[in-house]
Amino acid sequence: MASFLQRLRNGIKAFNTQQTNESYNRFIYNVMGNNTISNNQYSDDYIDKGYGYNPTIYSLIQLIAKSAITVPYKIYKKVDDTNMKEYKSLTANGLNEDSVFKAKLMRKHIFEEVEHSALGKLLERPNPAQSWSVFLEEMIGFGKLTGNRYVYGISPENGENKGIYYQLYNLPAHLIEIKSEGIFKPVSKYTMMYQDSKYDLTAEEVLHIADFNPDYTGDGSHLYGQSPIQAGMRVLTTANEAVETNLKFLHNQSARGMLTPEGDEQITPTQAQQLKDALRRNYQGAKSANDIMITGQSFKWTNFGLSSSDLQLLESYNATIKDLCNLYGVPVQLLNNTESTTYDNYRIARKVLFTNAIIPELNKIKDEFNRWLVPHYGEDLYFDFDFSAIPELMPEQQQLVDSLSKSYWLTSNEKREAVGYGVDENTPVMNDYLVPSGMIPITDLDLGIGEDVTFPTQTQEEEVVEEEVIEDVIEQEEETKQEINARLRTALGNKVEEHNEKVEGDKDKTTDIETLYQVYRRGVGAYRTNPESVRPTVNSEEQWAMGRINSFLYALRNGRFRSGRHDQDLLPEGHPMSSKEKMKAINDEIYATEEEALDRAKEIGCDITHSHETEDGVVYMPCADMVELEDALDKSITKQELYDDYPQSVRDNAKKAKDINEEFNNPCATLVGKGRATDLIDGKGLSLDIVKKTFAYLSRSYEYVTGEYIDEKGKPICGDISFALWGGDIKVSNVEDDVMYKWCKRIIDKSEE
Repeated sequence: MASFLQRLRNGIKAFNTQQTNESYNRFIYNVMGNNTISNNQYSDDYIDKGYGYNPTIYSLIQLIAKSAITVPYKIYKKVDDTNMKEYKSLTANGLNEDSVFKAKLMRKHIFEEVEHSALGKLLERPNPAQSWSVFLEEMIGFGKLTGNRYVYGISPENGENKGIYYQLYNLPAHLIEIKSEGIFKPVSKYTMMYQDSKYDLTAEEVLHIADFNPDYTGDGSHLYGQSPIQAGMRVLTTANEAVETNLKFLHNQSARGMLTPEGDEQITPTQAQQLKDALRRNYQGAKSANDIMITGQSFKWTNFGLSSSDLQLLESYNATIKDLCNLYGVPVQLLNNTESTTYDNYRIARKVLFTNAIIPELNKIKDEFNRWLVPHYGEDLYFDFDFSAIPELMPEQQQLVDSLSKSYWLTSNEKREAVGYGVDENTPVMNDYLVPSGMIPITDLDLGIGEDVTFPTQTQEEEVVEEEVIEDVIEQEEETKQEINARLRTALGNKVEEHNEKVEGDKDKTTDIETLYQVYRRGVGAYRTNPESVRPTVNSEEQWAMGRINSFLYALRNGRFRSGRHDQDLLPEGHPMSSKEKMKAINDEIYATEEEALDRAKEIGCDITHSHETEDGVVYMPCADMVELEDALDKSITKQELYDDYPQSVRDNAKKAKDINEEFNNPCATLVGKGRATDLIDGKGLSLDIVKKTFAYLSRSYEYVTGEYIDEKGKPICGDISFALWGGDIKVSNVEDDVMYKWCKRIIDKSEE
């Protein structure tokens, strides 16, 4: 590697040969550092020739900024990150009525709105001189004018509130210079030039939001955002020249021609100058243009008019307006251009303004605020703009109501919220989903989707369902959903009471109304999604659902189904047909390697494995498929003693490792490791098989333990995190001293004895 002095010599040599500012800046930026990065754009021109001179530029920036401040912001607390990526993608750009509405519904499940917070107080009044709307308008104005937005935050220099901003200011973008320490630290600080003075600001206390700038010349100039005016400078120059020409024409209207004596009359030079002065004084300018001229002699007027070049320049003025509008993504109809403009066209133009210009701008501000500002006030907070409040992005009210009335996948409260009527939290059924045919709540409808239900041949007693119950259910169109729901629950309650009397209180065979309600809803879902399984004698989804209940009660009483199986997960845990214990057992049959799964397969009578794709990678399970695994477990699994007396330190190790892993977006461990950590944290009992798995894992994985969760570069050490997820202590000098290792060994030795 060349020495610093050699690089310095090479840089000086290059500078001496080229003798350009560009090569000097490039040399300083790449070799020396600690320099001021030159902004190759002429920011002052954007103000002098653009915003401060050209009415189109002024109108465009004002239109965007003043429209943007009408969009309210919200501060949320994240409660569920599951769909966060989908939400961010949905709200990114190009929003329409559907995506805005979907985003509004998603927020209900992802966030919880925070009404009072330190962050909210700050944004409400960023500084003593500005409200949020004025602050935002200024930020957007600088951004659209120069391509750069600089926000300066003031926070205490020390104490517990260090880094928590209590005032925010927009810095004048055209007066900011970037200081660099070379390519490895492109931004070291910012300098504001004001009244021949320089004010240095650290990089940490300034938020710089820059528009894309492809000027990668090697001198660091790409660190400044590119202004739209930069790309449209030629158009702007043309527009300004057209304005100048128009003004000259206005001030010289009466002079565009020639005055000559009629006949043989002649005038002296003195008379000619006097006449010219009189014309300028009395007939030139906007106030006197087109006035009637009266002279004391006979003269003839020859009108010259505008030159062809002047006419072309004036005609091109309207074209420049369209070009400038295109630069900013603003429809030209919004600049009081009434040509071919109707109400519908104007409404559509307003929608385009938000989708093309305002929403991308606000999203950029939102993302940068969530990166630079929000984490100081809480890692679980999220700053967002509520685009559902934009009238132009909401469908027509009647159209929306008609659409929502058919949207059975939405709750009544979600429909009310969509049309702006607020929610009814006092009526529980308003938060439930409704079957279109009868408006019966079916919260768990999805549980029955795709299920191949085969009901057994029912006894005569069970086949004859009480007529009044059937009538109550199928006469849904004449009754309200609340009444139907109440009547159905009453009927199910009678079923529960009758059944529990028959089994004489046997806890493994008793049931309750909520369980039957789930069976009922699954029956409705199966009827609608799998009509092929329905017997021809069944006339309605309600009758099919009641038949499913009868079948479930028969299996509950007799310990078997006549034919087929369904709703086994709803049977009590001690029931011989219950799948609850079986599902727990199946969840324990997940292995990180195919070898482990194969060893387990041989233990339970299988000779092959299968795999599953998960978000954490591929996992392996014994047997050819889930059906074969379930059958094998039915034959081999016996009730095992569970061990839950592992030390508290084991839980603490698993909790710490899980928290660190989640902090770095779960880069370490498999699905199995994460599941084991969850069981340990919750204090769940471990079977002997799981104890043996844990002992084996700790034994083979200890060699990867370094004693630290995070390395010197701030990256997670997966070997240590994975070891701790299984309850291990990464600080022990050898695995034999590990508490979890010793506990597992004691259990295994005891079982072998």
